[in-house]
Amino acid sequence: MKKYSAVLFDLFDTLVMFEPSLLPKVMLNGETWNSTAQHVFTRMRSSLGEMGFKDFYEPFVESHRELLELRKKDLREYPNRKRFEIFMEKMGLKEDDGMLEKFVFSHMEGLCGAMVYPEHHTEILLYLKEKGYRLSVVSNFDHAPTARELLRKFGIADFFEHIVISEEVGWRKPHRKIFEFALARFDESPSDVIFIGDDPEADIMGSSNCGIDSVWVKRREQFAQAKPKFIIKDLEDLKKII
Repeated sequence: MKKYSAVLFDLFDTLVMFEPSLLPKVMLNGETWNSTAQHVFTRMRSSLGEMGFKDFYEPFVESHRELLELRKKDLREYPNRKRFEIFMEKMGLKEDDGMLEKFVFSHMEGLCGAMVYPEHHTEILLYLKEKGYRLSVVSNFDHAPTARELLRKFGIADFFEHIVISEEVGWRKPHRKIFEFALARFDESPSDVIFIGDDPEADIMGSSNCGIDSVWVKRREQFAQAKPKFIIKDLEDLKKII
């Protein structure tokens, strides 16, 4: 069994689970679904005048879609602030840094309520630390303070020597620059590192293209061209391979 010196973890749906069903409910046009939209609207209502939720919701969704399109072009990361700059422009709201930050905070507050941490993941991190592995997080996320706060909230921030968030690097996985940034922080060669993630493209293909062995946490059945070193269903299975 190959010995690695460092283990890099994806954050969302690898270490911390995102449960969309825990997002606040939205009710519109006789339909109900889960979104941060109602939460943000309620928090920001005093700043929106007489606007109704229906008028708020469409630009809220469209601003998210436009941000996703920007990211797809070249895998550059845009902060969540950019999404709400687009939103405020669509709404005809005057530029206001204070209001912009409140939109971002409200959205992130809603997202955090849908994050769940499996307690047994702490046991796995302890196991890896006891084995002498250096640990790091490498995550795609557009608001680094929220990602770091979640790690603190769940009591696992201190396990990691480095926390690399795409918003701070400016590039998203699978772009090689974010992996190279993480390797440089560790001062490790790709062959001495293994990456753990749930996304076959961003995590597995991205790390493999940089010469990093990978472990795919395959939480559901899906076709993927990625070729990980290992496939597991739960982080508990790491004890069998590293």
